[in-house]
Amino acid sequence: MLTPEQIQEKVRTIIQLPALPSIAMEVVEMVDNPKTSASKLGRVISSDQALTAKVLKIANSPFYGFPKKISTIDFAIIVLGFDALKEIVISISLISSLQKKSDAYFDAEAFWDHSLSAGVIARRLARDLGYRVSGEAFVGGLLHDMGVSILHRYFHSEFKRIVDIARETDLTFLEAEESVLGVTHADIGGWLAERWNLPDHLIEAITLHHTPTKAERNADLVALIHCADVFSGRIEGHAVEFDKGLDFDQEALERLHLDDPQLLSEYISNYAAAVKADMEQVNPLVTPKLS
Repeated sequence: MLTPEQIQEKVRTIIQLPALPSIAMEVVEMVDNPKTSASKLGRVISSDQALTAKVLKIANSPFYGFPKKISTIDFAIIVLGFDALKEIVISISLISSLQKKSDAYFDAEAFWDHSLSAGVIARRLARDLGYRVSGEAFVGGLLHDMGVSILHRYFHSEFKRIVDIARETDLTFLEAEESVLGVTHADIGGWLAERWNLPDHLIEAITLHHTPTKAERNADLVALIHCADVFSGRIEGHAVEFDKGLDFDQEALERLHLDDPQLLSEYISNYAAAVKADMEQVNPLVTPKLS
C-alpha cells in the first residue's frame, strides 16, 4: 500500500501529468498584479489564436449576458473585467487536461456535469450572497473534484478498490479513499493545483471542499465551493457516486447565512431551473468532448 507521502510525490512527479499552459500561467500572474494594464493583458491573450477564439466564444455566450457582440480581447477585458477573463482562461486551459473516458468505475459525463453544475452554483451563490469571489468561485467549483479524475487515471487499481468498497459497504467514498490510500481526492486535487501554481486560495478551496472549517486563507471561498458541491448533489440529475454520504457542513452554512433550513430549501429549489439554464449555455463551451 502506498503511503500518503508516496502518493503526494507521485502526483507531483507524474511525467504525463499535464502542466498548466504557460500563457494561462502568465494571465493568472498578470491578473493578480494590480499594476497590470488591460492593453498588456490583451496582448498576452491575443498572442495565442486558439485561446483568443475560445475566450471570445465564451465571452459572447448568454452565460455572461453582454448584449453587444464582443469582437476583440481588449473589448472583452473592458466589459467583463480582469477576474472574468482569468476565470475563462483557467477553465479553458485546465478542462482539457482532465478529460477521461468512462468505464465501469468512472462515469465521465456525470463527472463533468457535476463539476460544471458546482461551478455555476458557486458563481450564483457568490453573486446572490454578495461575495466578491464569483469568478474564482466558478473555477473552484469546476475543479474541486479534479483529484477524482487523477485517481482514476493514475491510480487505477486503487481507484477500483475504493469504488468497490463504497458500493459494497456503508462507508462514504471519502472513508473508502482513506481506508485504501490514507488520503482523499481533495488532497490529491490540492497537490495538483499546487503543481499548476494556482492561486493559494484556489488550492485551499480544492483541498478543503469537504472540510471547510479548516480554511485559513479564504474561508468564504471554501464555504462557497463546499456548499456548491452539496447543492449540486441535491439537484436532480447531478448526484455522483463519489459524493456518497456528503452533507452540508453546518459552520459553512452559517458563514454563508444559509443555516435556516427553510431558506436553504428555497435556494436549492430556486437554483434547480437556473442551474440547468446556465449549464445549457456554458456546457458546450468548456466541457471536453468525451466521444
